Amino acid sequence: MMRTTMAGLALVLASAPAMAGPLPDGGVTADEVASVMRALKLPVEKTTDRQGDPLILSTLGGRKFGVYFYQCQSERCASIQYSAGYEGAASVPMVKIHDWNRTKRFGRAYADGGTLYVEMDMDVERGATTEALANNFERWAAVMEQFPKFFK
Repeated sequence: MMRTTMAGLALVLASAPAMAGPLPDGGVTADEVASVMRALKLPVEKTTDRQGDPLILSTLGGRKFGVYFYQCQSERCASIQYSAGYEGAASVPMVKIHDWNRTKRFGRAYADGGTLYVEMDMDVERGATTEALANNFERWAAVMEQFPKFFK
């Protein structure tokens, strides 16, 4: 299986305009998001969360993350959330988590139990494009790259 690196994703994203296309109002479907992820060479495992909403599991640079879907009407969901968890939150001072949230525009951090999480939302209720989704994955890749370095 090919392992996607942050630099590799950046190269693939350079061709993102070639896959650009509008998505309808009302949100996105898991299939549409999965299609963009596959075009970016990201692995895709489609499943559902505890509420029965779509969930896509993937990896980036060897790190696992999920794409959660919210406000779903039929198959279309009005927002998505990228989420990744990192073990060892017990050793991270709360002031460091607050520092991340105060100084970083994208990706909010919080600790839950022994896990440190970073999440980032995208509102797609009024429509989006495949190019916008690809751009958001590029932003998410940057957050995932910065996050563990910030907390070392």
